[in-house]
Amino acid sequence: MKIIFRKYLFALFFFTSITPVHADNTMAFTCDYQLIASQEGLKKPSQGFVLRFVVDTNKNSAYMLGNIGSVEVTMISTQGGITFVEVTEVGNVMTTTVANNGDSVHSRNSIVLGDLVPSQYYGKCVIQ
Repeated sequence: MKIIFRKYLFALFFFTSITPVHADNTMAFTCDYQLIASQEGLKKPSQGFVLRFVVDTNKNSAYMLGNIGSVEVTMISTQGGITFVEVTEVGNVMTTTVANNGDSVHSRNSIVLGDLVPSQYYGKCVIQ
């Protein structure tokens, strides 16, 4: 009886620990920006500027990944590409548009201490 119980317990453990495999329904965008346009003109950023996005195609939701976590962003898809829109806690609007060929523009329209601080980054995204 003890042996049968152990076999039953092992089978129960084995079959309940199996997780069904689902198709991967996420897309990841890694965007590297090599030029910045600001009120000072067009230049190369002093430090590398990379943005990462993850899209959950099942939920039709998107997230921007950062150093301290992730934030949900609005995703707008078109025939020509996709745009991610982030509205920060203080109301500043950031948009990132990725064309189907990987070209990308990231625009920041921020107001800091009452002053407009616009910037626009130009680069390429790789989709995984």
